[in-house]
Amino acid sequence: MNLSLQSARHLARYWLAYLLAALVIGLLVAELAGATGLAGVGRVSRLGLTPLLVPVLIVCLALWAVGVQLDAARGELEHLHVELERAQTLGRTGNWSYANGVFDWSSRARRILGIEGAAPASFEQLLAHVAADDRLPLERALRAAQAGAHYRTEFCVSHPDGERRVLFEGRVESAGAAAGGSVTDLPVLAGIVQDMTDRWRMERELHCAMRYQRALLDNFPFMVWLKDRDLRFLAVNKPLARAGGLNDPDEACGLQDHDLWPNDCADAYRADDLEVLESRQPRCSESFVASGTGSICLEVWKAPVLDENGELLGTVGFARDISERKRGEQALERSREQLAMLGRLQARFIRGESGEALFAAMLDILLDLAGASDGFIAEVMHEPRHEPQVNLLACRDTDWLGAHPGLIDEALAADRSARESGAIVALAAFDEPPRERVCFAVMSDRRLVGLVGLDLPHALPEACRTGVQAAISTFGLILQAGIRDRDRQRAETELKRHRDRLSELIEEQLSDSMSARRMAENANRAKSRFMASMSHELRTPIHAILAFSRLALRDRPPLADVTRRRFEVIREHGDRLLALVDDLLDLSRLEGGAIKLNASSCDLEALVAEAIAQMQAVAVERGVHMRMTGLFPQVPLQADAQRMAQVLRTLLDNAIRFSPPSAEVLLSLERHDHEGTAGVLLRVSDHGPGIAEEDRERIFDQFEQAARLRGAEGGTGLGLAICREIVNLHGGWIRVANRDGCGACIEIWLAARELDENSSESKQIEMETTT
Repeated sequence: MNLSLQSARHLARYWLAYLLAALVIGLLVAELAGATGLAGVGRVSRLGLTPLLVPVLIVCLALWAVGVQLDAARGELEHLHVELERAQTLGRTGNWSYANGVFDWSSRARRILGIEGAAPASFEQLLAHVAADDRLPLERALRAAQAGAHYRTEFCVSHPDGERRVLFEGRVESAGAAAGGSVTDLPVLAGIVQDMTDRWRMERELHCAMRYQRALLDNFPFMVWLKDRDLRFLAVNKPLARAGGLNDPDEACGLQDHDLWPNDCADAYRADDLEVLESRQPRCSESFVASGTGSICLEVWKAPVLDENGELLGTVGFARDISERKRGEQALERSREQLAMLGRLQARFIRGESGEALFAAMLDILLDLAGASDGFIAEVMHEPRHEPQVNLLACRDTDWLGAHPGLIDEALAADRSARESGAIVALAAFDEPPRERVCFAVMSDRRLVGLVGLDLPHALPEACRTGVQAAISTFGLILQAGIRDRDRQRAETELKRHRDRLSELIEEQLSDSMSARRMAENANRAKSRFMASMSHELRTPIHAILAFSRLALRDRPPLADVTRRRFEVIREHGDRLLALVDDLLDLSRLEGGAIKLNASSCDLEALVAEAIAQMQAVAVERGVHMRMTGLFPQVPLQADAQRMAQVLRTLLDNAIRFSPPSAEVLLSLERHDHEGTAGVLLRVSDHGPGIAEEDRERIFDQFEQAARLRGAEGGTGLGLAICREIVNLHGGWIRVANRDGCGACIEIWLAARELDENSSESKQIEMETTT
């Protein structure tokens, strides 16, 4: 509030006092002026008002002083009102009153209750906004207040922002004075409402967290606790409460170790706690505690609890029963020792120790593991067409095979069953004295290969069964190894017998094959001699026939046409017969190695051209066109020109004979490298019926022709065989190549020799003959 507004309010309140003070001051001034002789003022003094002005002035001063005090009080009241508003805002409170069955709510109280519009005037209207579970406590509180008692309760109300928790508190303010100045006999109640929603939610969350914490602690399978610096329990879980003889974990709060445990245990626990507090380090230890059935081993872990400043608050810890783990560790240690014994036994078996001592040691281990006084181990042997036989390997006191035959027969019935090694297959119980005789099976691929018998004073404990089964498995491995060794020895014996018999058969076959080879070589040499001699003998009459036929054809006067034709047929067939004899002679010499190549530098291009010229007449007669084409550098070859010309003539003759009229025979030359070796590739292609895939290798054999060509154009099947022998002598190869379309293609490759790398000239060769 500014100064001018305050001054205006001050004048409005004290204007009468200021007016009277102004009149009095004016009269006093007039009186003083009369005494000094001023004109006009003397009348006032003559009227005698001066004595009256002094009391009036005093009254004005009193009124002014009272007004000032009232202003100061009003200012203080306004300040207190502002502070009250601020306190209600910070405390989320609002005030109310209740008289004559009607509520009077402040605006802040209505906002806290979430009431928009008209506020609930009656108690019933208020109950309509309250949650159903909280209405009965509110009614009780109101009745207690009307009876004159101080009351305080909390309830939930629905609010636009969600459910709110409200504190409703009040007391009887007066009786008989009602709002509006009326008088009533009913008491007037007054109080506050406070928004407790945040605290209520925090309390619910805290309660929920505590329930979670309690559930977490109580569901631990071991004992958990929390102590303060005086080593008093602050919190424990249910396992610890039950161990201490308490019904509820909350009963342990404030107790000490001596209130729950025996003195000696409590002293030890307290000493551990003091050590943890002093060292400020976690501590883990094991201790044995007596119980109703013996002693249990506890693993105890303790640690200090520090605040954010590092100050000690107490200790926290847990203790769990590790008796089972200790027993398991002990059993594991025993198992290790037993496995070590079995391992040493296996090592003795691997070193080849004698079977009697080995099996006696195995029986001792089994008796020790099972706690038996007597027993045996045996091997079950299976022979074809015979019943299983039991071979006793080791026993202690009793001859089980003779003393308990029924037990053994019952055990043998497990053969070819689905039992596993270590399973009990026979059992006999006795009452006086109480004991059991048990037979265990040793199985391998559903076959019973061994038996283990034990004379037990009681049923085999489950803790011992694992060790016994491990020992039986080891015994089974030793038995299987022995069986495999016997099978190996039998197999080696049988293999040696078969090997000796096979050696005898091989020697006999080698002897027969050597004889056959010598006979074949002799026959081949005889054939070569026969072919050579017969070729010479045949050539003499053939030459005579050819000579006389030529002389007859040249005689004068000319022969008649019929006679001439007959002599021409004689000459043609004589030529064919001479060629056949020459081929036979050449093939015989080539196979026998009697022909030596007369190798010299030759031009393959010239040889091809010469062969084309020699076969020109045959081609013209057949109506076949021959053409040679190729782009290749001149490569000098070391070859027998006469033999290569023979090969070319044979290939051209075959191509011409099997080509239809007006067809074309192509010869091509090109440079071709084979397996890193430079050379020349010659191709002879025709448009005949072609050569089937299955005949491409067979046509190079003696007296062989392609199936589709056999008998079509005559021939003996020696030409390609001779060509292959000649090409092989030159270090080359000949083959039938794939050709698109119809016809056949023969390829010949010859290695280049004394290649002049400076000769890089290439020329196009194309020689044609027209029909």
